[in-house]
Amino acid sequence: MPSVLITGASKGFGRELFKVFLERGWTVFPVVRDPFIADDLKAVAWTAGYPIVADVTSPDAGNRIAKVLQARTRSLDLLVNNAGSIKKLRRLPNVTPEDLEELFRVHCVGAFRCTLAALPFLRRAERPIVANITSRKGSIGLTVAGEGGDVYSYKIAKCAQNMLTACLDQELRAEGIRVFAVHPGRLMTDVAPADADTLPRDAAIRFADWVDSVDREAPCGIHDPVAGGLIEW
Repeated sequence: MPSVLITGASKGFGRELFKVFLERGWTVFPVVRDPFIADDLKAVAWTAGYPIVADVTSPDAGNRIAKVLQARTRSLDLLVNNAGSIKKLRRLPNVTPEDLEELFRVHCVGAFRCTLAALPFLRRAERPIVANITSRKGSIGLTVAGEGGDVYSYKIAKCAQNMLTACLDQELRAEGIRVFAVHPGRLMTDVAPADADTLPRDAAIRFADWVDSVDREAPCGIHDPVAGGLIEW
């Protein structure tokens, strides 16, 4: 039975990923911050899901993740670094250095921390994948072209995460571990952009389909399973 660890699984896209992979027979390790939500996920998943209560910005998150994986599995086929946060603080007068630091800790440092924790288990899988859930907002090319450059903290954090993806993939590819940046689509969530057009459930299904058929020789990002093809970095 394949296994997946999903951060940010309490709601939205992460919650739908949790459900879709369960339906497809995977063992699922959802990472959430709230123990009550963890209890709810456990009740839904029964013996195929093992919630992990951890905040990816906390130094102890890696240990919490590794402890549960060690107790429940030998290997991990897929890590989805989905945990995220967004503050729609637009333009310089409304943005503070603290905003940038906070989102950097979630999207970049958090993804790095969780990858380190999962790495020993990924190394034991046959075709391991790390998918860092990114956004078109993190594309330098699209920003230079004029697409909404004023949401500083989120765009900068996602851009940094994209660089993390490229660095990890360059180093880990030799071990058979592929690391991809994945844009899940313009999701209709509670922080949706004005042009949102994709339900999280639909995006989760297409993401799982993409995982099943991923070209392991493809470049590391940014992949868009909903629209298909690659987005410029």
